[in-house]
Amino acid sequence: MGAFFTYASLEYNDRIPLNDYRSTLRSDAAGYYIYLPGLFHHGFKASSLTDSIIAKGGKGFEVDPNRDRIIIKYTYGTALFHLPFYLVAEAIEGFGQTDGWSRTHHRSIAVAGILYWCAGLFLLMLALRACWPSFLGPAALVIGGIAFGTNSFYYAFRSPGFSHSVSFFLAALALYALLIDTGGPWKPARRRLFILSNALLVCVRPVDGLLVVGNFGLLFLERPEQLRAWRTYIEQAVALLVLAAPQLMYWRFVHGTWLLDPYPEEGFTQWASPQYAPVLFAPRNGLFPNAPFLLLLPVALITLFQENRALGWLVLALFAVGLYSMASWRAWHFGCGYGLRPMVQYLPLLSIPLWIWSRRLHARRPRAFIVAFAVIALVCFVNYRAMLQFSSCYRWEEWDWTGFTGNLLEAFFGGNALP
Repeated sequence: MGAFFTYASLEYNDRIPLNDYRSTLRSDAAGYYIYLPGLFHHGFKASSLTDSIIAKGGKGFEVDPNRDRIIIKYTYGTALFHLPFYLVAEAIEGFGQTDGWSRTHHRSIAVAGILYWCAGLFLLMLALRACWPSFLGPAALVIGGIAFGTNSFYYAFRSPGFSHSVSFFLAALALYALLIDTGGPWKPARRRLFILSNALLVCVRPVDGLLVVGNFGLLFLERPEQLRAWRTYIEQAVALLVLAAPQLMYWRFVHGTWLLDPYPEEGFTQWASPQYAPVLFAPRNGLFPNAPFLLLLPVALITLFQENRALGWLVLALFAVGLYSMASWRAWHFGCGYGLRPMVQYLPLLSIPLWIWSRRLHARRPRAFIVAFAVIALVCFVNYRAMLQFSSCYRWEEWDWTGFTGNLLEAFFGGNALP
């Protein structure tokens, strides 16, 4: 699957001009990416950037000519995961021979998005099968549903320069590290991998510290003895401090301070009136219209509560807190994109109730499972096509179902997959 979608992603994104707003390294993606050319070629100095590079970024970063600094509001974690692919692109083009925004560099990030997405899906399947053994059918339904029945594919294929495919991979890696040794002692390597994954999640997107809290809640349910050991907290704090050090140094160099709020004019400004209705149901970037597989979540949560009440409360609580954080952000839709993009990294945890529901339905009502599998496969195919055809920014208003439905009909009946 990885090889197929890597080739398809390269072929697809090569058709988009580099200066097009839909290109791989534009807007937010440019903000994550600029750490790499900024470090290796520009020393984070504004004077070394040409007008062409600034234009290619599409306002993903800013320049301060007075202090001669490149200003980046995003943290460096995504760039860290893109670094190996960037270095390959540099080796192909010749180190320092381009401005870092060539077609080869765009292609390297496209490959990264697909590979991290595929690795996350694979690790997620291994983790879930280790803890809750399942036949191939239920496993394929859930992993396929997470892959194509949500918006995770979009951020691997259409917007690979964003942080979400990396965060999805790290969330799956943390689950893998915690669950793969189920039924036996926790191997030290797995424990360190769990701690490393948590620290990296925060470095990629600090707000995903909420996910880390959820991971520690799952640790309490699976291995409570680990939370009674001071070593766990010390190792987690050290890992976070070491990985945060490059970010702190960047802030010190650019802003003259070790700690900084990179979003001074943004934030959770709607905390008193969270926008739950559009976040969940609006056709423009709402959760359920653009991730139809998650419509099964209420039923799946009931099944989880029946099997493991404590785990059910944990998943429900994390989903509720995460949803509140998204609904209270100043722009609930989080800008251009397909669906509620901050929910992508929550998908590994949300897959737990869906996995348990799928395996129970397969065991108790095999005929109903076959029907459900066929229906979900069709829904996933239409959603997959819709993600390919989506223009990457608004084509309809918040509650305009006409444009949304038109995109689905075009996806179902066929059409040009590149807007």
